[in-house]
Amino acid sequence: MATRIYAVQAGDIFKLVEANTKNSALRHVAEDLISVEVASQRTLVAAMQDGVQIERAGEKPETDEAE
Repeated sequence: MATRIYAVQAGDIFKLVEANTKNSALRHVAEDLISVEVASQRTLVAAMQDGVQIERAGEKPETDEAE
């Protein structure tokens, strides 16, 4: 598969990444910025007590703008 150069921007961060796909370029940059792990029971309880809502991957979070 041929590679392309992708411009990836996240806030003030801008990188040029050579990758096979857009998702590969995004993943390459995100690995340095974001950590992902399965939430522990303690983390879930604390976050929900703070009002954090669970989001479903692939769905846009609801906003209060409709009110």
